[in-house]
Amino acid sequence: MPMHNTYIQDSLEMNLFYLRIMKEHALFLQLGFTPKNKALASEAESLRKRFNELLRQTIRMSKGYVTEVVMTSGELFTRYTEEAERQTQFFTGVPIDTSLTREEYNVGGGAMPPAAMKPDVDRLNQNAMSLTRELLGLKQRVLQDVLACRIFTTVYPLQVEHIIDEAQDFIDMLETLMSGDLELSPVEFAGAQEFWNHIMEEHAEFIDGLLDPTEMELKKLAEAFAVQFERLAEQAAAAVRMLPMLPEVTMKSEAATQSIRNYKSQATEGILSCSIRSIIIPLLSDHVLREASFYLRVLNENMR
Repeated sequence: MPMHNTYIQDSLEMNLFYLRIMKEHALFLQLGFTPKNKALASEAESLRKRFNELLRQTIRMSKGYVTEVVMTSGELFTRYTEEAERQTQFFTGVPIDTSLTREEYNVGGGAMPPAAMKPDVDRLNQNAMSLTRELLGLKQRVLQDVLACRIFTTVYPLQVEHIIDEAQDFIDMLETLMSGDLELSPVEFAGAQEFWNHIMEEHAEFIDGLLDPTEMELKKLAEAFAVQFERLAEQAAAAVRMLPMLPEVTMKSEAATQSIRNYKSQATEGILSCSIRSIIIPLLSDHVLREASFYLRVLNENMR
């Protein structure tokens, strides 16, 4: 989502966040297929590896140019990310390149990127857009086949719709950046809140559905978050048409996002320490935590 920085810096930071999200979407799809659909699993794995390489390229291009606010936001990595990757590899047998996470620790600096980088950043954005469209196509085919009962996957249909929406959002943001529109208008900011409040709502619904039935307190909290963010999404949609509502909606969204981020952080810690009963894969827990951190930064930077 475009902030108030330069095109080059915005692009690097956007790709650092979203390319990791996309490669993990490919992993979650890969892990959800049954042996009968090994061709789809292979397709998802191939896309994941290509996202790995594009993310590695982005990390190396970004070194020294990522702002402190992004580095410390928790959107690129958390204190749990490496361990979540290790545990996910242990549980699934799927190799996960943790070196990418370690490389990201050193991309900070906040220096202004040189203008000479623009052609390389243009190519990065185009490559990210092209690869994300390929992944989007796979997601759409999977959803169609699941809804038509042609295949079975352990990923909820709503989760597939959810990751379709996030892929489209990434593509839209890249197109916006490349058009030269580097700031959110109030109407766009309200629309962004509607989108991300829906994302937070669905996270809460997934968490509720993937927690063991015995985890009653955690499930009740997840249900409450789902209701809260559904209402906030509706209020943000109304603010698109009635902008005077926007400051109040933003304050409510910020408070709710801070709360759900804390909940996700505690849940991630509990899943990694094996103190929470669930079928939540460790990296999925860290994944939704990073998305909450990203949204919280967007809210905080646009409240100023």
